[in-house]
Amino acid sequence: MPSNFLSKLINDPLGDPGMMVEFLCEQRALQFDLGDLSLIKNGELLKISHVFISHTHIDHFIGFDHLLRVVFGRSKTIYLYGPENFIDNVAGKLAGFTWNLVDRYSEAVTFEVIEVHESHMVKATLKAIDRFKKSAEKEIPFNNGILIDEDRFTVRTAILEHRIPCLGFALEEKKHVNICKDRLEKMDYRTGPWLNELKKCVYEGKSDEYVLDVPSVLKGNQKKTLGQLKEEVILISPGQKISYIVDTVYNEANKKRIIDLVQGSDILFCESPFLSEEEARGQERFHLTAYQAGTIARDAEVKKLNVFHFSGKHTFRTGQIIQEAEDAFRGKKIPITKETNKTNNFINQEKLA
Repeated sequence: MPSNFLSKLINDPLGDPGMMVEFLCEQRALQFDLGDLSLIKNGELLKISHVFISHTHIDHFIGFDHLLRVVFGRSKTIYLYGPENFIDNVAGKLAGFTWNLVDRYSEAVTFEVIEVHESHMVKATLKAIDRFKKSAEKEIPFNNGILIDEDRFTVRTAILEHRIPCLGFALEEKKHVNICKDRLEKMDYRTGPWLNELKKCVYEGKSDEYVLDVPSVLKGNQKKTLGQLKEEVILISPGQKISYIVDTVYNEANKKRIIDLVQGSDILFCESPFLSEEEARGQERFHLTAYQAGTIARDAEVKKLNVFHFSGKHTFRTGQIIQEAEDAFRGKKIPITKETNKTNNFINQEKLA
């Protein structure tokens, strides 16, 4: 069953990081990180309802001004999620501009800003009509890493280590529930609004004993349990899982957090700034190597690995980075150097632990 989501990086692997996920059946999109947005059309940016920021280093947050410029003057609410101190980061950005004419606009954008802490989240509202003065700040629950739980999808996060808290994200589409029209005809059931109720019951996880009224062509209304209808006319298939990991160090605790978050992803977008021969540089700068990214993807049993966020010094070695990550992902050996031997020893120690 095709997914309702289309995911893409907003730049090439050497450019600023960011991933957009478009909804194929409606004018909506989710944005992960706000690097340089110059290649994204305004029409696409206007679809964004939620933005998820890993951390506010400049290459991950510079695009906020661009997004603000596009959405300003529109009656739109955008939800922004980020790590600790994120509310102040957003408020600081907005405070850098002069808003003396906002009362002349009949429509004004609103930002609902949520920052993630270990045990809770904090939410604040910043409205253009109020010159983006922070208001309604309050603490909200944070359970099981869930940021959003809508009818069709959830977004989860994990707090990773980049010498500051840095968020990883997993977007998980809920199961597809489809009505088999040929089976409806075979069972002599009519079409109609009851089918929407039927799908809703499945999405909400109601008991198989739950009873629905089912209109029949020849027999009138019948009573059927949800379990019966699942067998008779419903096809249920799993949704897609898309994960996004950037700017984090390779160590035992971090690796476990990443694997728990991205486990079984259909696509894992994962940073790979450095080659395995640069492991020491990666540790010093709290980034992954291509080999480490591939190892994590393999251990998390993801289906496809898409590496990006390459160091600018590797302009002419992008193919090598991709190949190294893919080889590690497929379990192939790579040439051993002093640095890769350190990584191999670390991985072997983890397996023995």
